[in-house]
Amino acid sequence: MKRSLLLFVVVLLSATYAQLFAQDRPDASPPKVLYIVKEDIKPGMMDAHSKHAASFANIFRTLDTPNYRVALAPVAGSENEVVYITGCNSFKELEDLLNATEKQIGGASGSMKAELDRLGKEAPLLHAGMRDMFGLFRPELSYNPGVDIRTMRYFSITTIRVRPGRDAQFAEYAQGLINAARKAKVDTYHTALYQIVSGAPAGTY
Repeated sequence: MKRSLLLFVVVLLSATYAQLFAQDRPDASPPKVLYIVKEDIKPGMMDAHSKHAASFANIFRTLDTPNYRVALAPVAGSENEVVYITGCNSFKELEDLLNATEKQIGGASGSMKAELDRLGKEAPLLHAGMRDMFGLFRPELSYNPGVDIRTMRYFSITTIRVRPGRDAQFAEYAQGLINAARKAKVDTYHTALYQIVSGAPAGTY
């Protein structure tokens, strides 16, 4: 099964996010690990959710939390989805980043804590569902993935679910497409393929 969604980059929670994606990768290759948060927004609540997310972003900035993520909102496909992505060089780096952020938020007090409590109570009114996923970059199944993410404004995200036991066949198929693109010298097309290792059924890419 394949499903595509075209999304627009709507907010940077940290100005240094682009630096995180580029650090230690002089060829601008994608991060090795991707943390993906997919939120299903209740119909008619997207505007309210945008304000809700902006409030969280302001708290992160005020607390100077170390987390980095890009928010993506759809311009085609489902009108009630928001996707957040965070890239790291390793699962250990991602774990440390998330733990440090959680610790800072947990230590908030006064008006900041009151605002966090308010946002926490508001969330169920906005969300129909949420899912956290962890992806592992598969460079051998990606094509021309090295781009400067700071210049990107649109992403097309395609979800592929491979039938059980067919991962090797899928890899062969993907590599065939890559070889064809190379022979045709298609230089303006960029894909980065991630294998979901947690948060979705096996065989999700």
